[in-house]
Amino acid sequence: MDLANDKKFYSLLVSFTWYSIRILFLCFLIFGCDHSLNSEKKESGSDDIPVPDPLYLDVEYPNGGEIFDPGSIVPIQWVSNLDTCEWGMRIVLYKGINEEELVHVNTPNTGIFQWYVNTELASGGSYRIWIESLCDKGVYCGGCFGDFSDSVFVLTDNIVEPYLQLLYPNGGEVLIIGSQVDILWESNLGDCSWGMDIILVKGNDSYLSINYGATDTGIYQWQIPSTIETADDYKIFIESLCYGGGSYCDGCHGDESDDSFSVVDN
Repeated sequence: MDLANDKKFYSLLVSFTWYSIRILFLCFLIFGCDHSLNSEKKESGSDDIPVPDPLYLDVEYPNGGEIFDPGSIVPIQWVSNLDTCEWGMRIVLYKGINEEELVHVNTPNTGIFQWYVNTELASGGSYRIWIESLCDKGVYCGGCFGDFSDSVFVLTDNIVEPYLQLLYPNGGEVLIIGSQVDILWESNLGDCSWGMDIILVKGNDSYLSINYGATDTGIYQWQIPSTIETADDYKIFIESLCYGGGSYCDGCHGDESDDSFSVVDN
């Protein structure tokens, strides 16, 4: 009787052990594979969702407390992480809560604009700069963004008069057809102009458009064409191009060679 019971107990123990091993094996397959997959996902970073930085546009200069003379050039500066999808920047001068002057529109988002301070602006300490990104009804760049100077800055009554002066050729030179000539000038007009209109004058008449819209860098390299006639009554006239004939740069400014120069064959 005891032997039979022992055999029965032994049989139950073997069965229990067998099923326990199978259950443990299945658990390993299920949870072990899942753990392995999760480990691979975590290692690969496929579960990580990148969070983009918030879009921003901040005016850095002038940002409050500065003092400027009308007629001077102020480097308006800003920082932003906006993409190039925007159409550019609109820069506005405010006096108090009112728009005083449109400084520039469609300015490239380079972070800097050379602002010519209009000499017709009243002196005082209630000015701020507003910069905004231009976008198509808010659908570009995550929307339109803008920022004011944190505080006001001051314009004095010490006016710096605007000027544009032609330096070369300024009279008496002998230039050779086919050669390259550096037309030189200086000005304090800054980026407010749309560029320079450079004209060759013969006698009292415009003879040839050398360049329309040349950048105001103070130099333009001119290749004298073979089509112009030799003569000794030439001058260079240069003028700044500005919006509406006077809204920017206190008006359009120009200068001419003080005396005539000659153009000859080689």
